[in-house]
Amino acid sequence: MHRRDFALGLGAALLPGCRVAAPPVPAPPDASAGQGAALRVGGCAFTLVPQGHDPLPLPLLRAWVERAAGMIADYYRGEFPVPGLQVTLIAGAGRGVGFGSHQDGRWVRVHYGRHSSAQHFERDWVMVHELLHATFPDLPDHQRWMQEGLSTYLEPIVRVRGGATTEARMWQRWLPRMHHGRPQSGDEGLDRTHTWGRTYWGGTLFWLMVDLQLRIATEGQRSIRDVVVAIARAGGNGRASWNAAQVCEHADAATQTTLVSTLYDQLARNPGDVDLDALWSQLGVSLSPGDAVAFDDGAPLAALRRALVRA
Repeated sequence: MHRRDFALGLGAALLPGCRVAAPPVPAPPDASAGQGAALRVGGCAFTLVPQGHDPLPLPLLRAWVERAAGMIADYYRGEFPVPGLQVTLIAGAGRGVGFGSHQDGRWVRVHYGRHSSAQHFERDWVMVHELLHATFPDLPDHQRWMQEGLSTYLEPIVRVRGGATTEARMWQRWLPRMHHGRPQSGDEGLDRTHTWGRTYWGGTLFWLMVDLQLRIATEGQRSIRDVVVAIARAGGNGRASWNAAQVCEHADAATQTTLVSTLYDQLARNPGDVDLDALWSQLGVSLSPGDAVAFDDGAPLAALRRALVRA
């Protein structure tokens, strides 16, 4: 199966303060392109390659990558699931973090503004999103939603656990956008409907339902974390070519359920839907006027909502 570049496609609207344009994805970078640095996180050897005009000091860039990788390694129970990864950091005009891409479990490229501060990198989510792509296998084109959805789902969870964002901000981003992942008229399921909304937010919704249903069915003993760790330990990282059937097989074995296979049949092979209004009510989360998130800790699934970012 051919390899693909995965370019971040969630939209510039999610990057407050970003002034960096999104250029086309180039060929994999050459490690000799810049005077870089090496670091090791979770057993993975990272090579940092600064590019662009007047890049920021290497210690600042190193701290950015190290923090993102460390949060992911912590989620994966101490391991970053590939042996090595080259991260090319391209300086451009302005401030903030912009476009990112991942390829082959070997290369990540992220653009940033040369006037960025440490605070911009501390608030950034793009690096975590792109590094997460390296932790999950490469799937056929029609199952790309599973890869994009997983990075989109896990990124804020990983960052909340790492203290880089808050649970309220996670829901502030999810609540107005998750509906983009629901099937519309004529939809044929996630495997056969390849719109932007279904690829990114349909995939995110799939993994949210996996996480919730696993926690309910196993009384909190299993979650999506068990799924992705088991897949990674079976060699299912960004360097491997798998398909969704293999993902479901390993997920069901790791959780001793058939929930992932069942959800795949309902939402990917068929245009299954999720009543989000009812789900948000059960979880006790809502968006108030002015985009403020309100939590109802007396809701039936409030404890489950809190567990998403804690256990």
